Parts: sequence; C-alpha cells; structure tokens
Amino acid sequence: MPFTAKLSSLLLAVFILAAGCSSRASTLLQEAESLWFQNHYKESVRVFLQVVDRYPESKEAPIALLRVGETFMLNLSDPEKALEYFTRVTTDYPEEKTAVTAREAMANIYETSLKDYERAVIQYQKLIESGNPADRDRYQFAIARCYYGKGTFQQAIIEYNTFLERYPGSKLVPEAEYQIGNSYFVMNRCDEAVKQYDRVLEEYPDTNRRSDILLSIGVCLEEKEEYGRALQIYREIKDKYRNPRLIQIKIDAVLERMKDKNR
Repeated sequence: MPFTAKLSSLLLAVFILAAGCSSRASTLLQEAESLWFQNHYKESVRVFLQVVDRYPESKEAPIALLRVGETFMLNLSDPEKALEYFTRVTTDYPEEKTAVTAREAMANIYETSLKDYERAVIQYQKLIESGNPADRDRYQFAIARCYYGKGTFQQAIIEYNTFLERYPGSKLVPEAEYQIGNSYFVMNRCDEAVKQYDRVLEEYPDTNRRSDILLSIGVCLEEKEEYGRALQIYREIKDKYRNPRLIQIKIDAVLERMKDKNR
C-alpha cells in the first residue's frame, strides 16, 4: 500500500477512535449532569472525574473538571476543594475557554469566601492578561475593590484611578468615583471625601448612591462642627434613606451638640 494511502488510513482510524472516545465522554458527562440535577452532588463529582480520568484529551474533560469545581463551590460548600479543581482547569487546559471561567471562580472564592485579597488580586491580574478583553474593566475594578476590602485604602484609590484612566467608557465609572470618595472617608480625609462626593453628585445627579453620599457628607460636616449644614442634609434625606431611624438619631445628636455649643 502506498505511503499516502497508509497515512490516510491511519488518520481515518485516529479520527474514528477520537470520535468514539468523545461520544463515550459525552455520554458520561450527561450522566454526571443528570446526577447533579437530581441533587446527587457527590455522586455527580465521581462521574465528572471519570470523564477526566478516562478521556483527558476529549473536549468534555475540561468541562467536567470545571463542573467538579463548581459543585464543590456552589453545592458542597467546600471552597478549598473547589480551588483545587479550578486550578487544575487552568493548568491542564490553559487554552480552553473553561480556563477563564475557572480563574474567575478562583478570584471570587479568594475575594468573597476566603477574604484572601492578595491572591484574589493575582487572579484578577491574570484575567486582565488572558481573559476576555471586554471584561478587563470589570477585573480592574475588582482589583480596586480587593484593596478596599483589605483596608489598604490609599492603594484602592490608586487602583480606582487606574480603572478610570483605562476604561472611561465603562458602566462602572460612577461606582468607581463613589468608592474613591468612600476611601477618603474611611481614612478620615473629610475634605477630599466631600470634594469627591460633590463631584459624583454633580456628574451623576440621578445616582442611586445619593442618600449614602449625603449621609457621609453630613458626618464630615459634623466633624468640622458645621452643625447647621449637617442638620440640613440629614433632614433632606430622612424620608428617603433606607433606615430613617438612623437619620433621626443623627438629627437628635446634632441638635444636642448645637445646644451644647450655644451654652
């Protein structure tokens, strides 16, 4: 048989074998999904892993591995175990779309479940490099959010400003501007906080953060003993704020401080 004919026959055999493996992998994946939908989570994990172990080169393998991580994260309440399998997705199948999904899940676990903000930042940075370009604004915003959560507010401001410089058209811009104000506020840098809050109110007059912003401005004014202006703000937001009782307490406290000052 000529060499080209032998090669063609070999390639055909490989194709048929691969198709058969993929078909069996697909069947097994469906079985695992069925178990998952019946809430048999541990059994579904066992079958998902069979897909990976038996057919590691199939297109179903990275999906199955991702589903194991998701099951541990969402259904079995084991974020550490979930991280183990998400990490395997990113290392064993780095070129697959599932790798981006897995890395996003890793970042979320580090940030929200484990409060390990440093590792979360590392994952978001990798997502900026290798994830969907359309989501880079969201990843940069998340980096800033992690620094805020960690309590390193000055770095949070830097990261929020980096976000604003790189992604001025993002839907997250108003929130970033607001969080810069919050960062100044929690550092007790009231002048800078009020300036930033005023900017947000001016640029985004319909912001749903308006009452929160005005409350923070009122607190800053109290710190500066500008009780009249603080009282005016508290009265403005009393019936609009989600916790009117809190605002009434602030009003009563300001009135008391004004009396003390005038004695």
